[in-house]
Amino acid sequence: MIRIFLIWIILAAAIQAQAQTVQDGDSIIRGDGVRVRLYGIDAPEKDQPYGKEARRVLKQYMPMVAKMKEYDEDRYGRLIVELFTEDNKSINAAMICSGAAWWYEYYAPDRPQFKQCQEDARENKRGLWAEEDPVAPWDWRRRK
Repeated sequence: MIRIFLIWIILAAAIQAQAQTVQDGDSIIRGDGVRVRLYGIDAPEKDQPYGKEARRVLKQYMPMVAKMKEYDEDRYGRLIVELFTEDNKSINAAMICSGAAWWYEYYAPDRPQFKQCQEDARENKRGLWAEEDPVAPWDWRRRK
């Protein structure tokens, strides 16, 4: 039991050390230079309303990262991952629940937890949902 606990501590420390740069609310650069995109979420862009806040929220979650589930690589060469706390809570879902990101349904259609988080955040006007008319990042990017 102690051995398993020590493995968790070592793994958590390794992942935390790797996630040195939070670029925005849905992407990081690990200490080893690997660019990482969070699976199933899309946070506001840096120049978009709530963009800076979304980045700050992800930074606050980073010390809680205990493990990383890899899914794929995107067309930009970024590793697609889901981050989890030691007690297996999804940080990706937490970003949506807190209103710091949208559920990216197109890429994660089979995640009812993400859908529920978004509905709850919207109903309770948390985070970006407190804005009068929040614009989804995929629509914001098309405007440029």
